Amino acid sequence: MGSYDIRPVEASDIEQISAAHTAIWKMTYPGMVDQDRLDALTSAESALRWRETVGDFADHAARGVRLRCATCTATHEMVGFATSGPARDHDAPAPTELWSLNVVPRHHGSGVALDLMTSVLGVIGVPAYLWVARDNARAVAFYRKHGFELDGATRHDPEWDCREVRMTTTRA
Repeated sequence: MGSYDIRPVEASDIEQISAAHTAIWKMTYPGMVDQDRLDALTSAESALRWRETVGDFADHAARGVRLRCATCTATHEMVGFATSGPARDHDAPAPTELWSLNVVPRHHGSGVALDLMTSVLGVIGVPAYLWVARDNARAVAFYRKHGFELDGATRHDPEWDCREVRMTTTRA
């Protein structure tokens, strides 16, 4: 697959990240989320959300939010992104939450997902938690391989009509 450049997200990355985000979701989530909602997902909608999420980079850094992206060094293609930050749940099991980790499927198994996760968490095994689609067996296996375990918590995401399960680092 080649090598990857893992770096902080910049405002100029939003269009590429939005296109990658949309493609990743459309390839990964059929059968796990509301199909009509997934079919309606567009890069433009994703870009709007990213602009809202990214907002002020300095403010994010001050609050402990880490946004990283991965590009293929040979092609400069955006192949993934990850975000972590302070826990967003009032009953959080750890102080840090892995908010997102997405990699274009053809780059699965390349090591880029682990590199992205490490870049936003700092080190593997840091007390952290995440929410993942219950039926995303590949993601659950990946997180388990890297020190996360299901902790029994579940929730329903009404926007995507999806059941999610929570995973925490085993050292948390």
